[in-house]
Amino acid sequence: MRKGVWTAEEDLLLRNCIKNYGEGNWHMIPLRAGLLRCRKSCRLRWLNYLRPNIKRGEFASDEVDLIFRLHKLLGNRQL
Repeated sequence: MRKGVWTAEEDLLLRNCIKNYGEGNWHMIPLRAGLLRCRKSCRLRWLNYLRPNIKRGEFASDEVDLIFRLHKLLGNRQL
């Protein structure tokens, strides 16, 4: 198993594999992609960094307003 920082080549292999086979069945993803990473590492890399619908950057002003209104309404309650 390989540990440490992901390379651009590994990211590309993971993206292509998920494009071809879809998300899920994470125990097969490293084998199909030809990666020397564990399934958990592949899953977390996809979910936290490579997924196309992840929004990066600062919050818009309407999003900040919504956060403040919801916090005022609900506080720090845990569900």
